Amino acid sequence: MQTNFDETTGRKKFFDNVNKELNKLIDPATGKVHAELLEHVNCPVCDANSYDQLFVKQGFDFVRCKNCNLVYVTPRLLESATLAYYGDAPDQESMVDWLHVLANPVNQAWQVPYFQEAVDIIAKLIPANGKILDIGCSIGLFMEIAQKSGFECVGLEPEPKSREYALERGLDVRPDLFKDAGFAPGSFDAITMFGVLEHLSKPKEMLADIWDVLKPGGIVMVIVPNVYSFANGTLHEQARTFTGRNHLSYFAWDTLSDLFKRSGYEVAHLDTALAGLDAVLNHWQFNNPHAGLSLDLLPPKMRTLLENPEGRAQFEKLIREWDMGLRLRLAARKPK
Repeated sequence: MQTNFDETTGRKKFFDNVNKELNKLIDPATGKVHAELLEHVNCPVCDANSYDQLFVKQGFDFVRCKNCNLVYVTPRLLESATLAYYGDAPDQESMVDWLHVLANPVNQAWQVPYFQEAVDIIAKLIPANGKILDIGCSIGLFMEIAQKSGFECVGLEPEPKSREYALERGLDVRPDLFKDAGFAPGSFDAITMFGVLEHLSKPKEMLADIWDVLKPGGIVMVIVPNVYSFANGTLHEQARTFTGRNHLSYFAWDTLSDLFKRSGYEVAHLDTALAGLDAVLNHWQFNNPHAGLSLDLLPPKMRTLLENPEGRAQFEKLIREWDMGLRLRLAARKPK
């Protein structure tokens, strides 16, 4: 069995504490989240109220809109409960755990090329030395990489501990939510939201709100979970992507494009990143998907392929190129 990335980076502890926190929300009498904590919502993209239920996980219903095909959670936690989690909530151990994950050197070594690829995409779409606003910038790793490439960066991060970490690294990171930040019209060449859009209760409103502070011809770039990734399509509700408290909307290639087009943007780039292969390989062998990777029970030819680093790299490249990577990366332009 190979070394478990989740153990090494502290992700396992984070996910264990998330599960404990989610269990506190469940009413034992119903097996669902306590009703007084929930609100019914229409589709966050098209506002339709017609859907098919896909599955129930940890007390939350995951559904797919019959009109636009967006996968989302309804009923969902009241916005006040969600904001409490992302603010300074001392009883949320997982927030502290996640900061430890982000600061872990092994995790950062993994994230640096991930963010460098994002910088390279942006560099093809905006002027050199352009100004970037990173909404939900966390500890600021993307900002650091973008600044090394010549861009000027400002970050917004409401979570105090992540923001303090970024400030200690000399980054311009502010505590405001976007609506309170007071940026002047046309302030930025690009706005990034990595791992943000899926958390928002009203993603369409966010895309409308940022419109004015983006320069004409400017770019919005997002990275979100790919609901029809190779891993999610194999694992379904066992995939860690599906967490009803934290992730409210689950985008696919078509639904993410549709959201931006409805909001007036022109899609300039769309692809997928990361393969998520280990969890799938474990699942195929009827093992815990999130345990350390084992290849022992795979058919001989498959095992030989994956034991060869070049063979594994080819497999992962195929997953990404067939639009089944774990993450969707979209850049969309505000018309000039």
